[in-house]
Amino acid sequence: MYSVDLKQAFYLSDLNREYKYKVEKSLIDFNGHLAEFGYYYYGVDGLRKLCEDRGCTPELYEQLKIGPITFQTTVSFKKEVREGSTIIVNPRITSMSDDYKKWSSQSDIMNGTWELCASIISNGAFIDHVSRKVTPPPRELQEKWKLLLEID
Repeated sequence: MYSVDLKQAFYLSDLNREYKYKVEKSLIDFNGHLAEFGYYYYGVDGLRKLCEDRGCTPELYEQLKIGPITFQTTVSFKKEVREGSTIIVNPRITSMSDDYKKWSSQSDIMNGTWELCASIISNGAFIDHVSRKVTPPPRELQEKWKLLLEID
């Protein structure tokens, strides 16, 4: 028999969307734990890596002259994270508008024992690099983001 619990088995089966980090000293606050901006840093970096791993690269956004922007982000803190700790970031796209113009994401940050330390929820849209206005992305990008949505 295996001694892996079901929650851990779920995450182990989907490691291609889990991103591990060792918490850096530069992101520690005066109280000795991960500063608020550190949670944002790791959460956003995990989401960026997920997008890039699925083909939504900076080069593609530049070529299409469009990219994702964030309008609102909230974070809920659950447990402290200390310098040198290993954290696991589980990012995902949680919703898209029918025209793919607007999206929501969630990045959960867990410690090495798979306890939830923080959840970061963001709402955003796509901005046209030329007009600087929110706009639906071209079909090619819609297809890639549709796949991101289906990961969850």
